[in-house]
Amino acid sequence: MKEIAHDLLVDAKGLACPMPIVRTKKALKDIKPGLIVQVQATDKGSTADLKAWAEKTGHDYLGTVDSEGVLKHYLRSSGEGKNTSPYPNLTSNDELNKLLQTEKQLTVLDVREPEEYEEFHIPGAISIPLGDLKDRMSELSDDKPIYVVCRTGNRSDMAASLLAENGYRDVVNVKPGMSEWNNEKVNVTLSALTAKELAQKVISKEDLFILDVRNENAFEDWKVDGVNFEYLNIPYFDLLDGVEDVLTQLPSDKEILVVCAKEGSSVMVAEILVEEGVSASYLSGGMKAWSEYLEPVKIGDLKEGGELYQFVRLGKGCLSYMVLSGTEAVVIDSARMIDPYLKLAEDNGATITNVLDTHLHADHISGGREIARKTGAAYWLPPKDIEEASFEFNPLEEGTSIKVGESRINVNALYTPGHTIGSTSFIIDEAYLLSGDILFVDSIGRPDLAGKAEDWVGDLRSSLYNTYKKLPKELTVLPAHFMIVDELNDDGSVAEKLGVLFENNHGLNIESEEEFRSTVTKNLPPQPNAYQNIRQTNMGKLDPDKDEQREMEIGPNRCAVR
Repeated sequence: MKEIAHDLLVDAKGLACPMPIVRTKKALKDIKPGLIVQVQATDKGSTADLKAWAEKTGHDYLGTVDSEGVLKHYLRSSGEGKNTSPYPNLTSNDELNKLLQTEKQLTVLDVREPEEYEEFHIPGAISIPLGDLKDRMSELSDDKPIYVVCRTGNRSDMAASLLAENGYRDVVNVKPGMSEWNNEKVNVTLSALTAKELAQKVISKEDLFILDVRNENAFEDWKVDGVNFEYLNIPYFDLLDGVEDVLTQLPSDKEILVVCAKEGSSVMVAEILVEEGVSASYLSGGMKAWSEYLEPVKIGDLKEGGELYQFVRLGKGCLSYMVLSGTEAVVIDSARMIDPYLKLAEDNGATITNVLDTHLHADHISGGREIARKTGAAYWLPPKDIEEASFEFNPLEEGTSIKVGESRINVNALYTPGHTIGSTSFIIDEAYLLSGDILFVDSIGRPDLAGKAEDWVGDLRSSLYNTYKKLPKELTVLPAHFMIVDELNDDGSVAEKLGVLFENNHGLNIESEEEFRSTVTKNLPPQPNAYQNIRQTNMGKLDPDKDEQREMEIGPNRCAVR
């Protein structure tokens, strides 16, 4: 696309969401239909946001030109604007209170939710929630004035307008409403919730209501998963004029968390909710922070005194591991965020001496090379996966045995191709099977991320039905990924006995080889986001910066067939 001649320029360079939308909305408010607006922004998320906002509001999104890092968005104005004029007939809490003392004939209509009304209300007030008012309007008499109250005056503003539009002649909006009635202040709070705190809510299976203000397609592709979480997805740009329409959809008995991509839009929406008298928190750092958080969970003590830890990446479904023994540590299937591994080793007085990857990852960027560079550790990889690597590594082949620390714990390699041609499993301390992406708790690995599903599906079956079948059923399987939060144990770990998986995992119970081949190749999920570039990065052929790495990893892992 080439640059387009424009009638108006909106400068939003250097601004994070929601500000590009806010400035564009303001600029388009009063201009004539058909005029072209150029919005200059540097926030990469502004492209999807402006396109979705234009579609919602009736403006024409014409396209975007990337000019040396400045995104030039083009929109054609529809000339339409939403009328948000406040209801004109107002009175104060004090004036209403005086009228109630004079015994004047009037109706007090409380349009808050039933739970709010029951907690505290003006004696004699009629309760009709705003969302029900249109259908229950006939319950109100027009022979005396109607004074409308809510918590802060915004819902009552909408209710008063609705009544007036339907022929009620004497309607008054009361501000500031119940938040300050008789000095009864409502305890309304705005707070930040960290990814670590959110992780504890997921693991503890707490109740939580999430208002996700990203675009619909981003929400449908990937969200914060929790067993007892409820969701409402409304893009933030639909809330720029207020949240009155949303209030009736929010619970009064659950914590409300506002979520966006990076944080900025969720802070704005949470602040608006607080202004409306609704306590809310926002996810600090947004979905990007959630995607990067690692929760360390101790799996168990090893026979000779060592310890095994699992790092659970809840926002991505990735799992990695550390074996500690004496003054040494081994990291397996590291995420690119390496600080948690370095910290755990340091806290235990250990040095990371070896880093291993079970295979060439396609859904996330490995931190193996970076850990090896920082600590001097040996980096081990399956050579069949990484023949085109641009860096040196130790070949990880069947029979390789790596000793860890004073207790001489063995990490034994077991060749198990199928997800990739070089996929390698590890048996640790004769008690744990690290299965990589071959076997998961509720699914099995996909064989197609190198474009060779038909070639590798036979290897996948052989690894699962022959190699794994011969292993002790008491081995605890520790995979490299999980698909759904239902796979989490009560302590937040993802683990199950191999014998249990052979009983319950459908992928391990398909008798016919032909049916297995058909089931696997015909039920492949979409490819992981940017998987080809991730593979190239893990081979050392690409060197994206940190922001580019984050963008490449956005979204769920898609390594399994279920």
